[in-house]
Amino acid sequence: MKVQKLLMQFQSPCIFLSSVLRNSLKSKYAYECALAHFQRFLTTTYKGYDIETILGPLLCNEINVYTVIDEFVSYLLNINANLTPNSISLYVAAVRSYLAYYDIDIVSSKFKRKVKMPKVYREDEEAIDISDIRRILLSCNNRRLRTYLLVLASGGMRATECLAIRIKDIDFSVNPTKIRIRREYAKTKTGRDIYISDEATLYLKQWIEWKYNNVERPREKNENDLVFTVYSTIDPMLLYDKILREFQRLLAIVGLDERKENVQRRRKITLHSFRRFTKTVISDQVNQDYSEWFLGHSKSPYYTKKEPDRRQIYASKCMKYLTFLDYTTLEAKGKSIEAKLQEKDMEIYLIKEKYESDLREMREEMETKFQQILAKIDVATLK
Repeated sequence: MKVQKLLMQFQSPCIFLSSVLRNSLKSKYAYECALAHFQRFLTTTYKGYDIETILGPLLCNEINVYTVIDEFVSYLLNINANLTPNSISLYVAAVRSYLAYYDIDIVSSKFKRKVKMPKVYREDEEAIDISDIRRILLSCNNRRLRTYLLVLASGGMRATECLAIRIKDIDFSVNPTKIRIRREYAKTKTGRDIYISDEATLYLKQWIEWKYNNVERPREKNENDLVFTVYSTIDPMLLYDKILREFQRLLAIVGLDERKENVQRRRKITLHSFRRFTKTVISDQVNQDYSEWFLGHSKSPYYTKKEPDRRQIYASKCMKYLTFLDYTTLEAKGKSIEAKLQEKDMEIYLIKEKYESDLREMREEMETKFQQILAKIDVATLK
C-alpha cells in the first residue's frame, strides 16, 4: 500500500504499470516496487526531479541516462545489504522498461560498458529427500497445510499454481486424480493438466469434506471456490502469505529453518524445494522430456503423448516414489525393490553357474583333444 500511495501522485508510472498489468499481475507488483525505489533515489540524488519530471531531461540528453542508472545501482547496493543481485537486476530492468516506454532509448552495448551490474553467482539449492518430506509432514498438525504440501510434493506445481486450484479444476473421476493448472496463474501463461498421488487425493478429499461440513462454520459449496481457502475466497497471492508463514513455523519446529549464508532473509528449504524434489524423481524414473512437460517448462515440440498415456506413466512409474505417508504403498514399494534384488541375485547365480559349466566343458574338450594328440604321437613313434 505504501508503494501504491508513493506512485499514485504521478500519471506516467501509473499509465506504464497499467500496460504491464495486462500480461501479469506479479510483474506489475515487481515493477511498482522498482519504480518506488527509483523515485526515492531521485529524491535523494537528483533534487528537484521526480520519476515524472526526469523523463524530459533524459529524453533531451540533458542528463545522461547511463549515469542515472549506474548511480541507481549504487543506491540499491547501499540502501540494503541483503538486496540480492537478482533483485537489483529486476529493479534495473523495470526502470529500463519504464524509460523505454517513454521513448528513452538505451543501447544494450553501451549499457554493458557504462553500467556495472553486480555479478550473480550461481549456487546449488539445498536438496531434500523423501525422509525430509516425511519428517515435515509427520510434524504438521495443520490440516490445510499438510494437504497442501502433499498436493505440492506429488503434483510438482509452483506454490501459487497450487493455491489457485478451484474445486472445478479437480477431476476425481480418473486415476490418478487430474488437476487443471490455470494459465493465468502459470508462470509461462500456459495451462496444463497434472496428476497427484492416491495419497494426496485421499487427504484432499478429506480436506474438502471437512471444509464444507465444518459444524462450527458450515459453508455452501461453490465450484469456483479456491480449494485451500477456509471460509472466504481471497486472492491466491494473499493466501500464499498465510501458507508461507505456517510453513516457516513448521520448519522451525522440525529444525529445518536454516537460512542461506549470504542471503539472511531466505531459507535453504522453501516451498519450491518440493517442486525440485518432484522434478528430480520424475526425471530419474521416466525421462527429461516427461518431467519438463509435467512441470510446465518449455519442452521439445516433437515430444507428444495422449493424455491417457501420460496418466499411465505417472501412475506406474512415478506415484509410488511420490508417496510419503501411505505405508501400504511404501511397504509394497519396499517389497517390489526386494523382489527386484532377489531377481538380480538369481540372474547373477545363473550367470555364474553357466560360466562354471562352460568352463568345465571347455576343460573336458581340451583334455579330450590333448589325449587324441598324445595317441597320434604314440602311433607315429611305433611306426
